[in-house]
Amino acid sequence: MDIEEYEDIFTRVAIEYGLDKHLLAEQAWRESRWDPLAIGQADDMGIMQILPDTWMEWAPKVGVFDPFDPESNIRVGAAYLQYLRQYLGERLHLTGDQWVLVAYNWGPGNVRRLIEAGKGWNDIPQKRRNYALDILIGAEARALAAAERI
Repeated sequence: MDIEEYEDIFTRVAIEYGLDKHLLAEQAWRESRWDPLAIGQADDMGIMQILPDTWMEWAPKVGVFDPFDPESNIRVGAAYLQYLRQYLGERLHLTGDQWVLVAYNWGPGNVRRLIEAGKGWNDIPQKRRNYALDILIGAEARALAAAERI
């Protein structure tokens, strides 16, 4: 798979949901290597590796039906990321994409329990922190590379 195949989708969907297109693209790379037919160990589906329960909740909200259609899957992933940003900010007073990415990967309930127990970033399992940090670093690299092409 190649970024050019999905670049327009990442750009449009990121704008629609107030996300960074480089972050969205990097997360899709990390999740599936941009494979729209990917199926994960937890039956997570498509390019953004959406869990079945998350798909069933969010697909109707954004008006899509095929988890293996790249645009539909990216759209559901973006809508869920936007929701997580709002949830974490309003309920837990957490800001920053690192928290959103951890919640996407580890689950918002785990993040909530961690914060309610008075714990913080360093108490998140290393694997989950690495997931978020790898995406953030990759997104920054994509943004710098894109700026150089201009």
